[in-house]
Amino acid sequence: MLLLGIFILAQGIAFTIHANLGTDAITSPALIAHLYLGNTSCGLNYEFCSLGNMLICIHATLVLSQIIILRSKFRPIQLLQLLMALMLGQMLDICMCYTSQLPIPNYACRLGYTLLGCMIGAFGIFTYIKADLIPPSADGLCLAISRTFKLRFSRVKIILDCTMIAIAVLASIIIFGRIIGVREGSLICAINIGYFTGLLLRSCPIWDKLFSTLGIQTESEKNGEKPK
Repeated sequence: MLLLGIFILAQGIAFTIHANLGTDAITSPALIAHLYLGNTSCGLNYEFCSLGNMLICIHATLVLSQIIILRSKFRPIQLLQLLMALMLGQMLDICMCYTSQLPIPNYACRLGYTLLGCMIGAFGIFTYIKADLIPPSADGLCLAISRTFKLRFSRVKIILDCTMIAIAVLASIIIFGRIIGVREGSLICAINIGYFTGLLLRSCPIWDKLFSTLGIQTESEKNGEKPK
């Protein structure tokens, strides 16, 4: 389920990037780095600097930030976030290979791809969460900040997303002299991915039903609640 969730999430990110209207907050700095270091038309064309590899670097930075904040409280098992990031980055590069072949005849199609990417990405996050193994590195950092400085998780999440967008915008202006990679699609992703994920968590018992069929107890069943 974890691998499935990561693949679905990578596919959702690939659709938003192909739409070229902006992508989610965490991927935005990786996109700017890729356009500068790995793009053939406006960058330095380093083959290693694919979008997936740049995303891996961003997630690795988030894990390193957790280590700095938590210090001795950082649990070694959280290093598995690096493995998850590695798989997400490689799967994203695979998804980009065939998603980039899809036609984009007009602006409405771009909006459609962005919304489709949001819905697919939300289902990937939903599946990732249901696997219940290890949190994504961004959420892990938010939890670390929230617990260390006694702040609300939701507030920290908003601050982190805004910070990542700000980094992407600033880097874009410094490198290219204009804003690229962050557009109205970034706002669409910020609003809709969280909304769709919450909607699935509240009203989609698909994995709970599958677990029940396989005889695996979900967390709600362990707590004495009946699956819907």
